[in-house]
Amino acid sequence: MRIVVAGIVGGIVMFVWGAVGHIFLGVGEAGIKTLPDAKEAAVVAAMKANINESGLYFMPGMDMSRSPSAEEMAAWTAKYEAGPTVFLVYSTSGETTMSPRQLGIEFASNVLAALVGAFMLSWSVPSFGKRVALATLIGVAAWLSVNVSHWDWYRFPAAFVSSELLEQVVGWFLSGLAMAFILKPKPIA
Repeated sequence: MRIVVAGIVGGIVMFVWGAVGHIFLGVGEAGIKTLPDAKEAAVVAAMKANINESGLYFMPGMDMSRSPSAEEMAAWTAKYEAGPTVFLVYSTSGETTMSPRQLGIEFASNVLAALVGAFMLSWSVPSFGKRVALATLIGVAAWLSVNVSHWDWYRFPAAFVSSELLEQVVGWFLSGLAMAFILKPKPIA
């Protein structure tokens, strides 16, 4: 039961830290650029005219449903090397910002991640400091396995990836403090 409580509390701490980081520190916005209004309107009009389905797009594109021929691969490689390249998350419809659905999914994912972390901490060394360090390392591992790959393969801006490091490490450190406190070993009678 203490593991579940620790996971829930850790998830709450992580969710609150995420809100603080995004609202007051600009975490999640670093490295993101916007187009001037006139250019944005032109790009949006072109996308609406040419992209009919929501999805994740990469350009230059290649039909990934089959293996390309050597000639197709050479042509794609030339287009990729000449640039530009685009990684586009596209939705054909709008959505309410900061909707209850989005906040609920974020909260649930934070609690589930912290529950995994709480199980790992409960199976680890009994030292409070080492449990906090382990939780912090979970954040580092998450960042290395996801965000660095996005920077490397899809050219996510370094400022964005760095801000994600801050979010993950501080979030896991703070939730680790809470979880390590809750999971401290019971005194031997």
